[in-house]
Amino acid sequence: MYNKVKSGTDECLYYGFAVCGNRVLCREGYKSATGVLAHGKEVKEIVAEIVSEIGKDKMKIMGMGTKEDLDVLKPHLEPQGARLFNLDAGSMSGIALPSGCPDTHVSIAPEFIVPAGRMDEFIAGFPKFYAATKNGAGASGLLYYGFGVEGNSVVCREGYVNAEACLAHGADVKELLEEPLKVVGAGGMRLNVVGPKAELDKLRPKLEPRGAIFWELDSGALWK
Repeated sequence: MYNKVKSGTDECLYYGFAVCGNRVLCREGYKSATGVLAHGKEVKEIVAEIVSEIGKDKMKIMGMGTKEDLDVLKPHLEPQGARLFNLDAGSMSGIALPSGCPDTHVSIAPEFIVPAGRMDEFIAGFPKFYAATKNGAGASGLLYYGFGVEGNSVVCREGYVNAEACLAHGADVKELLEEPLKVVGAGGMRLNVVGPKAELDKLRPKLEPRGAIFWELDSGALWK
């Protein structure tokens, strides 16, 4: 798969596998829906072989992008049961993304399950998080940050150069998090964290008590 990515579409931004127990996650980013579809064609045969071995029900797809890009992807991914999150207009990029080098960045993806009738209230809080992220101590190590909505779920897609930047951001939004956590209630937030083992170990003391799931990034992960 890495070889296909290296020789494949220039629309790819980053690509890498991460492992948690007997589960494997592929963290991948593209400039547009065109890149997603191009990559899909490049690895079609390999993915088909994998699915035939593990079973179609063992593969789950989750994507996030602008409404325009998602409209292009829906005919291809919705039949496969994909969950597609509509990226909020306030979503931002931070420092320049790396290219042509190994990928060692840390990404976290908290998912909030919002009670019926409270989504508008929840979304109204996004600007506070964007402001704290842009102006906080973690901004110097921020790669990307943005909310996406699908049904009654909200995911915050966040990327940092290392664990230190991730922890700094956590301090930036610590007080702001209290309100959304009250809205969703106990058990209303899930947290996935992806990164190299050394970076994950720095995050465990803070995030493990919150029930975070840690995915150890493969050394072959890359920035295209």
